Amino acid sequence: MSKRRHKGGHEGGHENAERWLLTYADLITLLMVFFVVLYSMSTADSSKWKQISAALEQAFNVDVLKGHAASALDDGNSTPALPIDNIINNSDVPQVARLQGMIDAALEGVQQAPNVQVGTDKEGVVIRLSGSYLFDSGRAELKPNSFAVLDAIAGELKVQPNDIRVDGHTDSTPIDSPRYPTNWELSSARALAVTRYLSETDGLLSTRLVAAGFGEFRPIVPNDTRDHRALNRRVEIHLLSSVWTEEAALPAQASPTPQPTPISQSQAGSQPAPPAETAHITPESAMEQLHS
Repeated sequence: MSKRRHKGGHEGGHENAERWLLTYADLITLLMVFFVVLYSMSTADSSKWKQISAALEQAFNVDVLKGHAASALDDGNSTPALPIDNIINNSDVPQVARLQGMIDAALEGVQQAPNVQVGTDKEGVVIRLSGSYLFDSGRAELKPNSFAVLDAIAGELKVQPNDIRVDGHTDSTPIDSPRYPTNWELSSARALAVTRYLSETDGLLSTRLVAAGFGEFRPIVPNDTRDHRALNRRVEIHLLSSVWTEEAALPAQASPTPQPTPISQSQAGSQPAPPAETAHITPESAMEQLHS
């Protein structure tokens, strides 16, 4: 009996001696969880900082910049700006508020007023006009009822020095017209129609304007319903953050062509004689020389 008790007490002491491994394992696990939580918190803060940086950059690029280049808060290796729709309110941008007010005033009392949206994107201020309000189906001639809206937009664009790009967009429905073989031609023609009206009728400088046609390849909603296709048929006027300058458009002046220096008669004798003309050997003359 004494041997059994001694043996049992020895095993119990051995088990108690190794119980510290459980506490050590628990401590290691808790430390690992702690560092994982710290890492996840640091990643979230970095993401928020990028959003705030992008928001500030967008605010400066849009509102400023009468004649100044767009500023950035980080270096050229930074990632593209994240969406900032939830950070910057379009009503806080002066150009957006003024344009929206002028467009609303121009459309006051108009029956079947168009859906004109004014907002911001990564390039600047964007004005989105319904294609069905500006043009008839399959045509690129402006409707007369669209002149008042375009005049109101041009009144605000005149006081801004920034470049202006007019984008034409269509839906995915193929066009069957000898004048416009594809939607690319139709969207480009519509963009050019608005661009020419802003320049020739409203007096915007042609050097500030550029037109682009994107066809059906940049939809804002899927082309799965009639209403969605109507939304994709649109013209967008972008007030860009860049400013065109005449100095940047001028090519570098070419260096003047050096003129030959006249040689006096006293210097002519010391000049080396011109090299003799090199004879051109043809295959026929070479054969004659071989035979001779």
